[in-house]
Amino acid sequence: MAASSGLSGTGSLQESFQKASFLDKHSAFSYSVGRDASGYFFEFQKQHGSPSPTRRHLPFFVGSGAAARAFLIAVDGFLYESPVTYYSRTGAWDLSPGYDRYQYPFLTRAIAPGCLACHSSGVQAIPGTQNAYASPPFLEGGVSCERCHGSGESHVKSGGLHILNPVKLPPEQRDSICAQCHLSGEVLVPRAGRENRPFVPGEKLSDSRIAFLRLSEKPGMRVVSHVENLSQSACKRASGDRLWCGTCHDPHSVPAPAAKAAWFRAKCLTCHQSKDCLGPAADRASNQDDCIACHMPRNPVSDAQHVVYTDHSIPRRPPARQTIPAADAPLVPFGLKTATARDLGLAYAIVTVREQNPAYRERAFNLLKEAIDKNPEDPLTLSYLADLYKSRSNDNIAFQLYERLMRVDPLESSAPVALGAYQMERGNDPEAIRLWTDALRKSPALLLVRLNLAVVLLRTGQPAEARATLEKALEFNPNFQAARDLLAKIPPM
Repeated sequence: MAASSGLSGTGSLQESFQKASFLDKHSAFSYSVGRDASGYFFEFQKQHGSPSPTRRHLPFFVGSGAAARAFLIAVDGFLYESPVTYYSRTGAWDLSPGYDRYQYPFLTRAIAPGCLACHSSGVQAIPGTQNAYASPPFLEGGVSCERCHGSGESHVKSGGLHILNPVKLPPEQRDSICAQCHLSGEVLVPRAGRENRPFVPGEKLSDSRIAFLRLSEKPGMRVVSHVENLSQSACKRASGDRLWCGTCHDPHSVPAPAAKAAWFRAKCLTCHQSKDCLGPAADRASNQDDCIACHMPRNPVSDAQHVVYTDHSIPRRPPARQTIPAADAPLVPFGLKTATARDLGLAYAIVTVREQNPAYRERAFNLLKEAIDKNPEDPLTLSYLADLYKSRSNDNIAFQLYERLMRVDPLESSAPVALGAYQMERGNDPEAIRLWTDALRKSPALLLVRLNLAVVLLRTGQPAEARATLEKALEFNPNFQAARDLLAKIPPM
């Protein structure tokens, strides 16, 4: 945890930088990674056509390297995930998780504060933007003491006496400290009013945000699903609150590889006995001192290629092959009996955006209509419900909701994007320019917004501004052909 982020080229992991190269079999692009005087970089090039590669530098890393290490691209202080990742298990570079779905190098996946919040400390997000950060973006690479033990200021002022000890907390608050980063669910929904307020040790995580799971989903591995896995285990169900992450893990130290088997075997034997092992004789002979070899195997995760994680569901026998849940499988809150219409509706809406799931879209719409009546000024409800009305071509209500959202949360970016499009359709070009310029200050990598803004700028006799807008779009994505085509139509100055 202490090495889960930092400046590229620092930390315990030494990535291989002998000009590593790989071909993306899902697209027509090849990638290479290396190092120059400015630091780490990657290049991409379209096969059979691109005369020279495009280079982007990688100033920061995220991930300790135990499984993988991702990297960030910085553009004018805005941070984006790099499409290349180093995978420790294979010792090779490849596409970042999820990037195989794109037919081009996707350079504009914004880093959200929640990503850095779990991998670094003292995150310096700039208010009023989606993903802009001060320099440096975090004051400390890795997880600091305050993540688990509370305010360092209180500790210092008390002369070292006041410090939060997770072991002494009630079980739910104790477990929340680990779950803040190790519980992912299908989707995480922030509670109303807690969108921009971080979890504080000593609180219940469910007072800050809720994880929703697919009800029919079989036990499976996700990148940060340790809490979900453990809750599925017979050990946890039998032990209840007595078993938690700290039962087996010491957050301040990690056993050496040679001592790992004995370390965790000793933890198992606090509840079990050696004679309890009923595996095949060959397994008992070869793994008699290694309980986790059989009962906590390292399995591939379902949401990232090239990555394996320890199975915390502690299966007695190897689990059956996972099945894909039904498309309309209900979402349920983890650790709670019920969820409000607002929280459940947002869960369905967020997954709908990710999957384009028609069943979830209808559920989200009905729930959020109910939720907006109870709290007509909740920004997240307004944003997703407006999008849903827009998708149903109910533009009058969508327009009203976007306008309300801008009044409630002037720093939010989706409302000016949508309102700008409506104003463009109505022929109100100056207002469209104003709205889209505002949106791009908050989130400059909105490429379609840049394209539409350039069209309106040209229409209103502002070719220099249109050119600058398109050139910035191509800085984010050199393969944005629509921007190139429009730029070619602008006469030289």
